[in-house]
Amino acid sequence: MLPKTADIVIIGGGVIGCLVAYYLTKRKVQVLVLDRSRFGSNASGATVGVISPFWHVDPTIKAMWNLGVRSLELFPSLAAELTESGIDPEFRQSGVLKLAFTEHQAGELKRNLARQSPLDTSVVWLDTNDLLERDPAVNPQVLGGVLTPNEGYVRGQRLVDSLVQAATTFGATFFEDTEVLSLRRNGNRVTGVNTPVGSVSSEQVLIAAGPWSGIHTNWFGEESSTRIPIRPVKGERILLRKPGFLPKTPVRNFEAYVVPQLDGDILVGATREESRFDQIVTADGVSRMIDAAVLSYPSLAGAEFVSGRSGVRPATPDGMPVLGPVQTIQGLSIASGHDSVGIMLSPATAELLSQYLLDGNAGPLEPFRLSRF
Repeated sequence: MLPKTADIVIIGGGVIGCLVAYYLTKRKVQVLVLDRSRFGSNASGATVGVISPFWHVDPTIKAMWNLGVRSLELFPSLAAELTESGIDPEFRQSGVLKLAFTEHQAGELKRNLARQSPLDTSVVWLDTNDLLERDPAVNPQVLGGVLTPNEGYVRGQRLVDSLVQAATTFGATFFEDTEVLSLRRNGNRVTGVNTPVGSVSSEQVLIAAGPWSGIHTNWFGEESSTRIPIRPVKGERILLRKPGFLPKTPVRNFEAYVVPQLDGDILVGATREESRFDQIVTADGVSRMIDAAVLSYPSLAGAEFVSGRSGVRPATPDGMPVLGPVQTIQGLSIASGHDSVGIMLSPATAELLSQYLLDGNAGPLEPFRLSRF
């Protein structure tokens, strides 16, 4: 039965919402998480899961870079805590390998390497012989690659499941298949939420509904000019299996990742389609991902196709997430808009958000405020 009250209601059971709930419940906050579907059923569960801020976060955008570096710092201890609580999120700090198959791609990797080297001196260039000695299954047409030893990967659905498990042990309450229909308000202050199975009173509400976050601007009232500029971006990924074959690390060419899974499957992804909300796995998407996987590892042409999955990412006009208070409604906050780096930036994002929800200091969230739009 839905509780009548909560200190904080979180709308959305993806990795961001569940991780904020985990951090808050560790601080004895009474948290209720509501999801319109299943926890991790969208982008969080369909993610490739690579934790590689050195290649996916621009170091010249300091606020984003800080999120990436801090998240990479937090992942090992977070994964250990969650494993101890009962479910291993399958985070492995194995390193990430990027491959070049043209001179242009090799030049781009070397330029990025020059930019990253002062930030992480462990990043190294590997020539063709180095790569083939390291992994003889790599396509011998490879011209070179870059290894970032401190990065890694996590299994998205397992991470969400482990967060739900751990946060529940600390006292959080989770409800799937429970859509929030509207906010309860007293003037410009939030007082809770309304759902089809009842209402919940709460002085704070966090919207962490991924690509659906933007739809909820109708909750602000016709008199409000506030909008949440978040759009959907669909991504597909597939699982393959080839007995006796499993890469040592996630391997990325310029088309897709090939990522080992602890159960022996090989995850390949991901595609990108703007402004799509559907979760259909398409023949075209599967074909393109298989071609990309075979480019890195020719032997995967004979792999078994296991399954496909898709999710919808939340994206913003400037490529940065929206984090922090909705200034026109007291007690209402948002955490969304990470696009393809949601899993990657989730620990530091949740750390900042949970601290704000505890102390009300929005200063550290200033670069990500909704008001920038």
